[in-house]
Amino acid sequence: IDMEKRIKVNEWLCDRIIVIYGEQKVCFPVYDWIESEYQIPTGEASLPQKVENPFLKSERAQEIDRNRGIFCWCDLPTEQDIDYGLPRHVNAATYDELPRMFQRKQIRAKDFKHGFIAGGLNSIKNKFLVQPIKSWDCYKALYKGLRSEVSNYTEDWSTDEGMGRQVLTGISPLAFKRMTHGNPNFDGNNQDITDALEGRSLEPVMEAGGLYISDYSEIYRDVDRCNDLYCPDAVGLFYVNKLGNFVPIAIQLVPGCSDYLFTPSNCSDMDWLLAKMYFRCAAANEHEWGYHFLYTHNMVEPFGVALFRCLPTVHPVYKLMRPHLRTSSAINTDARTQLITRDGFPTKAIATSATSLTQKMFKSTKFQDLIIPKVLKKQGTDDSAVLPNYHYRDDALALWKIMEDYVSDLLKSYYTSDEDVKDDYELQGWAQDVAHEGLGWDGNTRGFPDSITTIEQLVEICVTVMFTSSAQHAAVNFGQFDTYKFIPNCPGAMRLPPHKRGEATMQRILDSLPDQKMASIQIMLTYALSQFADDEVYLGQFPETFFTDETAVSIQQRYTDQLADLEKKIELRNASLKHPYVFLLPSRVPRGVAI
Repeated sequence: IDMEKRIKVNEWLCDRIIVIYGEQKVCFPVYDWIESEYQIPTGEASLPQKVENPFLKSERAQEIDRNRGIFCWCDLPTEQDIDYGLPRHVNAATYDELPRMFQRKQIRAKDFKHGFIAGGLNSIKNKFLVQPIKSWDCYKALYKGLRSEVSNYTEDWSTDEGMGRQVLTGISPLAFKRMTHGNPNFDGNNQDITDALEGRSLEPVMEAGGLYISDYSEIYRDVDRCNDLYCPDAVGLFYVNKLGNFVPIAIQLVPGCSDYLFTPSNCSDMDWLLAKMYFRCAAANEHEWGYHFLYTHNMVEPFGVALFRCLPTVHPVYKLMRPHLRTSSAINTDARTQLITRDGFPTKAIATSATSLTQKMFKSTKFQDLIIPKVLKKQGTDDSAVLPNYHYRDDALALWKIMEDYVSDLLKSYYTSDEDVKDDYELQGWAQDVAHEGLGWDGNTRGFPDSITTIEQLVEICVTVMFTSSAQHAAVNFGQFDTYKFIPNCPGAMRLPPHKRGEATMQRILDSLPDQKMASIQIMLTYALSQFADDEVYLGQFPETFFTDETAVSIQQRYTDQLADLEKKIELRNASLKHPYVFLLPSRVPRGVAI
């Protein structure tokens, strides 16, 4: 395509070009800006080593060279930079500096305004100018009028069953593991928790898989706190009781000091309630900066940057992965300029420093930490017979299997042997770019291989990145407003240090919880982050025609049908639940990280 007699303001944002000649119809996918001259291959995917036409080979190489000049890595960060010690990202300090490909959706959707997060917060902030907090009802008034996805989500927030349900299958569903031995940061013993174990002893319950622990005592050590706010190094112990409910039975707010060990039977109701609030504050901080920002937003972006740098548009992995990766750089750039700055507004409502916590977590992060079936097995939470009602696990594994079948079928239609994978020098370039420039710019590749040698390995990598950018992000993101809107349910920060047994009163609780300004920021932030875009594209939807060959199209249709079947199964299960688990319904899972 040659844009003759065109000036810059008339650049063409083109989806595809269809050429009809007689009875023959050929589709040329574009989905890009055409500025002057643009070489467009047909929609048939191909591997570089199997291309015989020297012109087409040359075009692929030239496309990669051009893209490496457009999609550049950011400069290596220094210790003074907020992105130091984190996955590397595209070379753009602001949204306007992003490559146009990464801005495309925002430009085309006129109602999707630049600076969506800041704009969304400004548009609703006046609803939260209220009188000082004097009761639970004052907190409820803060979010009155804002639409909630799950209206009854926090109705049982103060009960042990309600808290346990949210830990088990809420927005941070990987933050606990099966307890198989003692924990040096937890001072409780059999005598402390006998009553909660319904007459059973600690060791037999632990051996049977009935005890689970959520330990924040190590992760927050030496992590900076913001504005004299508090987030405890808490440890929580949970028990699957005879009714199958997942309930808290002990919480330690200060490791090594038994005065801060709380159980339902060793303290007053007020003490226990406040201990649960402090524990939920610890969970909130790791969720927001760790499970949400680092493990989905941050970890996905290097794969997207490397994809656009290393793979031409005719490559099957490019066609497969592009819909899941294109949007991450835009929202992450907004986050780096608006959310994780050292003095940004989240520091007024979230106790831990985003940079301090994410840098510490990334030091020990491995790519394998994103492979959900392996994570569940490692944490001892994969057995539904031992741990019932863990709906995240059930839906995530079902969705993973469907995605795995789809990716496997699609890639095997191009890679017929492991040798095809090894010989794909474009694919190897992608792996090397991710490993050494994206995740491992500091010399630590985080367990990601710099060469891909088998079809099975390639499938696992693609499924992991696809799942992280779509399903896992949906699981940890879109329930935020329902979880955080009622501040006592899950405060982002506390104003006083943890209490000892016997110190809790209603006034102490209100003095410890966020004030109206902090609460307003928490509500506004999580409301904005929980919104779906009007033009959202969900799993199983293919509005773009990247693949044009019949085999690939039929595989995509089978994938869509399987997702629809899963949707029906989840809805059938949810119909019998008082608190439905909706975060992994395929119709509610955007295909990429965009908010």
